[in-house]
Amino acid sequence: MKACVLYFSLTGNTKKFAESISDSLNIPVFDLATSKPSIVEDYDVLILGTPVHGLSPAKPVSSFIEKLPKANDKKTIIFSTYAIRKGKANMKLENELSNMGYRTILNLSKRGFKLGEQDFAESIEQIITVLEQ
Repeated sequence: MKACVLYFSLTGNTKKFAESISDSLNIPVFDLATSKPSIVEDYDVLILGTPVHGLSPAKPVSSFIEKLPKANDKKTIIFSTYAIRKGKANMKLENELSNMGYRTILNLSKRGFKLGEQDFAESIEQIITVLEQ
């Protein structure tokens, strides 16, 4: 299974989470701000990260999803970072992806202000477990 990490970051926390996933799984990581949606055509699993902004996913992430090529049950893993409350950010992303033909197999969130690699260890283990199934 060929996977990649796609993320958008405002404060750097989501970027750290994305890079930790990428390093742990030895898969490529792409910043949505500088990547074209067509990049996803080369991968079977998309691991998509967003910061929570106003209890929702960051607008650039939703805009990126709108431009994705339609899929037929391509798998996704969603992760988000937030400072206070996560709201329904991941659920909104899951719905947006579902409308484009993508199926979410795991949904993760991490709360904190200055997150580091040790903060992501449990989430990365969950990702590895899901991908091995």
